[in-house]
Amino acid sequence: MRTAAVLLALALSLAGARTAAAAGEHEWQAALRLGAGTVSIDGRKPWGIAAGIDIEYGLTDAWALRLSFEGSTHDVSKSNDMDTRPEGAVRTDAALIGLTYTFDVLRLVPYANLQAGFAQVRGAVVTPQSLLAMELGVGADYFVSRRITAGVSFHYLFEPGDLLSDPLNLGTNPFSFTATARASYLF
Repeated sequence: MRTAAVLLALALSLAGARTAAAAGEHEWQAALRLGAGTVSIDGRKPWGIAAGIDIEYGLTDAWALRLSFEGSTHDVSKSNDMDTRPEGAVRTDAALIGLTYTFDVLRLVPYANLQAGFAQVRGAVVTPQSLLAMELGVGADYFVSRRITAGVSFHYLFEPGDLLSDPLNLGTNPFSFTATARASYLF
């Protein structure tokens, strides 16, 4: 009897729960990301602080157009006195545009995105680089209210031609992995 009451309460709460959709059709979503990331350049893979801003416009309830601006800073030092690589901070910046697909599951909304754009790696590097880049991302947002979400996201920024030339090593040019907390507002 108690099991039936628990199941009934669960069914009623799920039935009464309003489903939420990230950047639904004709809606805007603005998000801030902050976390950690690593960049691979000059034979080093330093960790650092990563941040980003995402702006999405819902084309349908599942698909959204996405614009992202992101960057990271990574401190590097010389490994020994013979090391000719510069020390200081490696900085990455990227401006990307692409699509996001959301999988709507009540208040938890997992998503995946693919973007293309322009990236720079500069600062304490042997040769600063500017390149055309792509980014694959996955994440999940939890609706705190109808308009506010909190979640996590994971992103891999890469140069497409380089990745295809050496897929087992994820390419040879700079690439970046980030894991960030994300907060957004829908309007």
